[in-house]
Amino acid sequence: MSDFSKLRLLILIVHFAGMAGVIVYWSPAWLVLTLISVVLFTWLGQEAYCHRYLAHRSYELGHVWQKTFAFLSIFNLFGSPIGIASTHVNHHRYSDGPSDPHPASAGWRTWLWLTPRFEQSRSVGTVKRLMQDEWLVFIQRHYFRIYFSVICAASLIDIRIAIYVFFLPVVYAFFCNGVVNVICHRYGYQSFQTNDDSKNNLIANLILLGNGVAFHNTHHAHPGVYRISGRWYEIDVVASLIDLFRRKDRPN
Repeated sequence: MSDFSKLRLLILIVHFAGMAGVIVYWSPAWLVLTLISVVLFTWLGQEAYCHRYLAHRSYELGHVWQKTFAFLSIFNLFGSPIGIASTHVNHHRYSDGPSDPHPASAGWRTWLWLTPRFEQSRSVGTVKRLMQDEWLVFIQRHYFRIYFSVICAASLIDIRIAIYVFFLPVVYAFFCNGVVNVICHRYGYQSFQTNDDSKNNLIANLILLGNGVAFHNTHHAHPGVYRISGRWYEIDVVASLIDLFRRKDRPN
């Protein structure tokens, strides 16, 4: 079984474990920790780091924050940062075409990561660039070991930590990923002329809690700009978080 197949199976198990866990250990107070985890894992680890930093190199980060955000990204269960970034680069390169790793035209298959190119499509140049980072290589080699070690430790302390801090954010992140990959390439408005079907979608951005990536047409028009919103009513909370962590000076 490939690592990608293992990842899909693990995501399925986490979905069932998270839903069953919420039923058995329901507690509204613990949902606060779920929201915090979404900010840490999905907004900072996935969106700010893997997407806007690694894939698009739209801003600079210090070494400590790079390592921290790379570690946080593990718990979305989207795969290693190298795999995420290199696949996303090819999504932009072939957006809505036959070689798109996750075309919106595939509908539910794209939503569930069942398109063949989702696993196979990697930007070779991006992989080579990121393989120079020893920390990213370490995470790629030991991805599942790191994940299971943390989950086991959390479960031994309190099973609710595993459920609310780690499992539920995965369910939410997976759903939001489908919204962006499918809905934001089908429905909404276009602020810029692009060579694909990317759309800005205000309702999708509400579902994403103001993440910002739902302004997908703006992002596809200007992928190298980390602040995706372009109008006063387009909220991009992740860009504001990036402002807190990005380097203001030139890297050495």
